[in-house]
Amino acid sequence: MLKKVVADEVAERLVIGGAKTFDKVLYFYLSPDKKCLILSSSAKELLNHVLSLGYPLTLSLKGISFFLQSGVIPTPSTIYEEVYVLSIGDYAAITSREGKLEIEFYHEFPYPNSKRIPGKKAELDKILSLLAKSILRKIDPLRKIFLFQSVGKDSNTILLALIEAGIKDNATALTLALPGSKKDESGLASEIARKVGVRHKKLFLPKSINSRDWDLFIRCFENIPFPCADGASLAYPLYQLTFDLSGSNILDGSGVDYYFGHVPRPIEYRRQKLYPKFKFLRQIGEALSTGNPLHKLARARCEMAGFIGITLSDLRRFFPEAIPVYPYWFSGDEKRKGWDYFDLKADVWATHAELGNVIRKVSNFTEVFNANLVLPFADEDLADYVGSLDEAEVFDRKHFKNKLPLRKLLYERLGLDSDKIGKYSYGFPTFEVLETLLKDRVKEEILNCKLWDRKEMERFYKILEERAKNDKLWQRIFERLFLLSAFLNHSKFLNLKKS
Repeated sequence: MLKKVVADEVAERLVIGGAKTFDKVLYFYLSPDKKCLILSSSAKELLNHVLSLGYPLTLSLKGISFFLQSGVIPTPSTIYEEVYVLSIGDYAAITSREGKLEIEFYHEFPYPNSKRIPGKKAELDKILSLLAKSILRKIDPLRKIFLFQSVGKDSNTILLALIEAGIKDNATALTLALPGSKKDESGLASEIARKVGVRHKKLFLPKSINSRDWDLFIRCFENIPFPCADGASLAYPLYQLTFDLSGSNILDGSGVDYYFGHVPRPIEYRRQKLYPKFKFLRQIGEALSTGNPLHKLARARCEMAGFIGITLSDLRRFFPEAIPVYPYWFSGDEKRKGWDYFDLKADVWATHAELGNVIRKVSNFTEVFNANLVLPFADEDLADYVGSLDEAEVFDRKHFKNKLPLRKLLYERLGLDSDKIGKYSYGFPTFEVLETLLKDRVKEEILNCKLWDRKEMERFYKILEERAKNDKLWQRIFERLFLLSAFLNHSKFLNLKKS
């Protein structure tokens, strides 16, 4: 639902935002004359409304710079100058002065571990009950129900919650199948689903893409509200080519780590103690080619949570207007000075990357294909409960083990041993897809993007293509350049082709 705030009607300080879960995220548009602000919980609704009114949407140079250098645009900023998003813990204080709106942004992480109640035990039945209630509140009973299932803790706990909610017979679990790959989870996932009596379907990637198939990708890039730097976002239109997900309920297990305690990898935890000591060398690192030792070493603690990309000097080769992003991350460190890294990671990752990449990769798809995105873990009652539990009940610092209640649930109800299964990351082979199924399209989209200096991009693309063959960081840059270029080339909200 849209809401309008007019400067002449604001008599006292108005505070909006403060989302504790991802179902409470807010988007707003500030008119160029700063006389009105339009609010919505739906990015699609907001942008389409702005478009219908003929209001301008200006590409943000800051947004471009962050997207390629950090792999995320930190909230409250977006790819548009006039559009803002209030993620987890983000607030906007609105006042009116001389007929114009003034906005002050601030941020408070809602679930620091210091607020946990010592000795408070986890009740597994309560967690499952709250999750089931969340699902029942959010699904549309007239639509099909699909759950994206892996062998991980989040999606399989949702599987149990479907049983608890009494709707398992109406649901189908879906898993990406990668025959011959070590990352193929589909076999084990199907066994788990079969064990509890839930239908399961393996989703296979197509062997080729024709021009009609490519039209579906164009439809996505035309209509998605925001670009997403996560290459796995390409999986959903590929699924749609062989299995129709439009108009359905799509259940996804994202949006949970920050209140369960976001446990870093052991090597990341050790590095965040050491690497920031070299921040004084960052300018030198940014002046050199991407992936140089100083580029990787001289990072802020906030960046250690998972933010790295192209260096400023490489980016300015084909996009001279780029701005440095590291001062933002360094200031983030100052604001969180003395923070426990478990809290810092949970705060920074959830606010920026969980929303901007992890959730957006599926929310963009559901926005375009009119599906109902259901995030069962995005529930304030559940988050408040888990966020209040004794730390030892939810994670193990010494052994870097996360989501202890979910581990227990899965072991007791399904005989699923998360320790034996190990940690799986989503196994979508983004670079392989770009190099095979979409190879010709990728080069065309990147080189034809009007935002880049064409001659410089042609030179840089040769370097990029070669280095991406063997380097994961360069692969990520390759993926992001394609995803961003395709968005800029086709977005109905920007329409650079007419500029």
